[in-house]
Amino acid sequence: MAVAVVLMSLFPALAPAQTSATVPVTGGSWYWQEQVGSVNGPTGPVAPPSGLPAPDVPTGDFPVSVVGGQPDKESFLQLDSSAIPAGSTVSRLELKLTEDTTGGNLNASMATIEARAVTGFLASGDAGKPWASRPQYDTSGPGAPGKRDANGNWTFDLATIAAGWTSGQQSNNGIALVPAAPQQGQSYEVVWFGPGGAKPPTVEGSITPPAPGTPAAEAAGIESTPTDQSAAPVSITPDTSGAGVTTETPSVAAPAPAAAAPAPATRNPTAVRAISSRHGAPPWGFYLAVLAVIALIGASTLSLGELGEPEPERQGGVLRALERQRERSEQM
Repeated sequence: MAVAVVLMSLFPALAPAQTSATVPVTGGSWYWQEQVGSVNGPTGPVAPPSGLPAPDVPTGDFPVSVVGGQPDKESFLQLDSSAIPAGSTVSRLELKLTEDTTGGNLNASMATIEARAVTGFLASGDAGKPWASRPQYDTSGPGAPGKRDANGNWTFDLATIAAGWTSGQQSNNGIALVPAAPQQGQSYEVVWFGPGGAKPPTVEGSITPPAPGTPAAEAAGIESTPTDQSAAPVSITPDTSGAGVTTETPSVAAPAPAAAAPAPATRNPTAVRAISSRHGAPPWGFYLAVLAVIALIGASTLSLGELGEPEPERQGGVLRALERQRERSEQM
C-alpha cells in the first residue's frame, strides 16, 4: 500500500481519475397512516378484505405527506449501486425527482422532506400499505434535505449516504423519503413520478475509484496495474554516466499510436559497459595496515633469534680478558 501511495504522489497521471456514475432506481414502495392493517381478533390477527385506495396518488407514483404536523405518507426507493466500486470516494450523488401534477400535491413549496438510508428490509411494489409495515431507516445523523425549484423538481444529495455503502459501514437497502421535522399544524403533500412515469427519478454523480494496489482496490477486484490505454506508460532508463553504479530514473514517455506495432527491443552497448562492474584500486588504509604488519615483524626479529628464541647476552673483549685472568689466578 505504501508503494502505491508513493507512486500516486510521484505520478499523478497514474492516480484514478474522477468518473461519472449512474445509479438506476429499480423500484420502491410507500406507506400510509390511514391504511387499515391487520387487527387482533378472537382467533388471532385478521386482515381487512382489501386496502383503502389512495385517489390522490396515481399508480406507480411515490408520495410524502404531513397532516396536522404528523407524518402521513412516506416513500422508499430501491437503488442499484453496483456501478460504484467498494472503497470509492463519492464526491456527489444526486437523486432527482419530478412532481406529478396529476397527483394530490398540496403546499409542495412549503414541504420539508429529507432522504435517509434504509436499514431494514425493503420490499418493492407495496403501494399504500399499512404504516406499521414500513421498513426501518437510519435516524442517528442528519438526513439529506431535499431542494425544490419553481418547476416542481426536487434534488437530494446522497453522497454522505453512499459513502456509508462504499466504506462498508452500511448496506444499500434503499432510500427513505420522509418528512423532516414537521411543525405543529403543518400539512402538505408531494407526489413524484415513479420509475415507470413520464419523468422517472434519476441518480447521477461523480466518484473516484480506489487507487490500484490498495486493500480497497483489491477487495473491489480492481487490478493493481492501471489498464487505461490513455495513460502514458512508465519507462525505466539506465544511467550511462560511467560512474559504475546504475540508477533507475522513472520517466513518462508519450503513448505509442494504437495502430503502430511495438518496435523490437535493442541493446545499448554503452549501457552494457556502464552496467558492468569495475574493480578500483584498494583504499589507502590497506597500505597503512601492510606497513604496520611489516614494522611488527621487524621489531620481533631484532629481539628474537633466527629460530625465534631470545639470543644469549654477548660479553665484550674486556669482560673476556678479566675472565681469563681470574681463571689463571685460580690455577696458580
